[in-house]
Amino acid sequence: MSARQPLLYVLSAGRTGTVFLERLIHRHCPHVTAEHEPAPSRYLLMLGNLRNDTGLLPGFTRRFARWHQDRRHGEDGTYIEINPFLCPVTDLLARPDRPVRVVHMVRAPGEWAQSMTTFKASARYRHVIDYVPFAKPYPSPRPKGWRQLRPFEKALHRWNWCNTCIAGLAEEAERYALVRSEDVFTANDTVRNAALERVFAALGLDMPPDLDPALFQERVNPAPAGEDLRDVAAVREICGEHARRYGYDV
Repeated sequence: MSARQPLLYVLSAGRTGTVFLERLIHRHCPHVTAEHEPAPSRYLLMLGNLRNDTGLLPGFTRRFARWHQDRRHGEDGTYIEINPFLCPVTDLLARPDRPVRVVHMVRAPGEWAQSMTTFKASARYRHVIDYVPFAKPYPSPRPKGWRQLRPFEKALHRWNWCNTCIAGLAEEAERYALVRSEDVFTANDTVRNAALERVFAALGLDMPPDLDPALFQERVNPAPAGEDLRDVAAVREICGEHARRYGYDV
C-alpha cells in the first residue's frame, strides 16, 4: 500500500446525492473505482453507534474500521468510497500515514428528514430497519426525550449530528469540500458546474468538459410515496443554527 496515497471519501447524512455522484464518476472517469456503501460498512455503522451510545467495544470498532479502510483503499489506481454509513466513525478515518480528502454532501434539513423518514432504507431492509438496534445513525449523546420524539424530529437531530461529524474532518483533511445537493441538481448551469468543480477538485480528478445531461434526469432509489411529515417549526427549532452554517435559510 502506498504510504502517501490519499484516502478519498464522499460522505453525507444519508443518501444525499451520493448515488448520483457514484454514477457520475463511473460515467466520466472510467479509470476510477467508486463504490457506494461497500460491504460490510453497514456493520461498521452499527458498531460505531454501539460504541458512541454505550462506550462498548471501542478497540474492536477501531480495528474493524481500519480493516475496512485498508481492504478498500489499496494502491491499485484511484479508489473513492462514497459512504453515508461512516457518520458514526468519522473520528477513525484520518490517519498519520495517509492524507484524507473529503467531499461533504449536504441537503436542506427539512427535505432530507422527509425523504429519509419515508425512505428509511433500501427495499430489502425497509420493513425491519426500525426494529434493528443501532441500524440508523444516532446522535451521541441522544437528545433529551429522544424516545418520545416523532420520527421526523429524530431525523432532524440525525441531520445535525451526522453533518457535524463530517464537518469535523475539515480540520484534518488535506482537502475538504462542502457541496449542497441543491446546487448539484439546480437548473442553473453556473451554480451546478461550480459545485461539481469543487467535488472533482477535492477528489483530485479532472472536471469533465461535458457532463452527461441524462444523468441529471435519472432518479435512483427514490423514496416511496408517503405522508408529508415536514414541520417548518421543528426544522427551525432543531436545525436552525446548524442549517445556517451550510447556507440554508430556515
